[in-house]
Amino acid sequence: MTTTLHLAYRPQTLKDLVGQPTIQQTLSNAITQQRIAPAYLFTGPRGTGKTSTARIFAKSLNCLSEEHPILQPCGHCQSCRSIEVSNSLDVTEIDAASHNGVDDARELTQRVHLSPVLGRYRIVIVDECHQLTNQAQNALLKCIEEPPNHVVFILCTTEAHKVLPTIASRCQRFEFRALAVRTIVAHLRWIADIEAISIQEQALLAIARLCDGGLRDALQLLAQVRLLSDEVTVSQVIELAGGIAEDDLLDFLQAISANDTFQLLQTARQLIDVGKSPKLILSSLLQTYRDLLIVQAAPNQRHLLTSSVSSNQLQAIAQEWSHETIQAGLAQLHTSEGQIRFSGNAQVWLEVCLLNLLPKQARKPVSPAPKLSSQNNGNGRISPESLWQKVIDVAPGNAKRLLSRARMQSFNGNHAVFAVEERYLEKFEANAPQIARLIQKVASCSNSVSLEFKLVSLV
Repeated sequence: MTTTLHLAYRPQTLKDLVGQPTIQQTLSNAITQQRIAPAYLFTGPRGTGKTSTARIFAKSLNCLSEEHPILQPCGHCQSCRSIEVSNSLDVTEIDAASHNGVDDARELTQRVHLSPVLGRYRIVIVDECHQLTNQAQNALLKCIEEPPNHVVFILCTTEAHKVLPTIASRCQRFEFRALAVRTIVAHLRWIADIEAISIQEQALLAIARLCDGGLRDALQLLAQVRLLSDEVTVSQVIELAGGIAEDDLLDFLQAISANDTFQLLQTARQLIDVGKSPKLILSSLLQTYRDLLIVQAAPNQRHLLTSSVSSNQLQAIAQEWSHETIQAGLAQLHTSEGQIRFSGNAQVWLEVCLLNLLPKQARKPVSPAPKLSSQNNGNGRISPESLWQKVIDVAPGNAKRLLSRARMQSFNGNHAVFAVEERYLEKFEANAPQIARLIQKVASCSNSVSLEFKLVSLV
């Protein structure tokens, strides 16, 4: 059976620990100087190395290759091998999520008083220790405060604020930080080269940004994308991770920049139709606006960017948008985030938010009235075919193809008749208000335009 990447490349010594240099140095000095504390508290986000470090530390303390704890455990002695497969008699590793009661804590305190069988220390690793009940933590308190000389407690948690202050104050605390994007990319590239995974550098960067500083999540996603054929691209990574692709986010930004309501709402509807949630769309836009702000303030700090839009595209947009526009967009997105989270109709609030992102100042200028040309019908009015072609020319890019499937048969200033293929009739009827507004702008009509669709077979 093939071992998953996060297990196959799990660090085996403190030297192999990724992205935690201060913790690596402190624990190494503790082993070298033989200054072992009775209790340690490892805190930080998931996938940053807390449990792996606890096991490495346990192996270093109990390695039998030397007469005292060593910095580089051999990995071959009976103690090292038993710790690696989690069946050591001297190292007890418990999951507080399933053993969180006061009876479990009392049983543990009774067990630690026994002398170690093979190694020098009896080590207790409590994973997700914040899930211990208050009674269970209080039962461990006395043992952690004054343990036997041969006992070392290592408590691991992602939520340190739930650990009783009386417990935390009796431990040496180590804060495992989220890994930097550059650190994750370098480690992923090293593994990809070893495993012969063909993947673009930008795709590795996308993985690093999507995993929120957790190396385990990054390795899981790398193991997933390696199943794709050919070279892995950025869009494939984002699609597998369930995110919003760069092209879709650029469609939003271009529609906002052009003050194009039709394209803006159409892009949102298309994403929702393929399964993207309003919350995901909004959070992706929020990240993009945040990146635009960073690009304006510090254009050379590309490692700070988190959205799926490339830095080159962000810089091009940031040059056109004012600082006030981006700030106003961020404020609107932040306000709408709470509305979407607690609303029963998230899609409506998303559309309201998108409309509020449109610039409030100069609206999109109305196209001038069509001038007479060789294409007019002889009575001073432009022909329906020529008018319809002008409408198609000014339509958003994603709407041109649909509009080209119809032919305007007549137009009298406030009423237009179209010939439409049957398979496109529903789409035209659904988008009739937007099409009418486009015609109104191009033809400079003061009144609203009504549309009539007739089924025909177009050549």
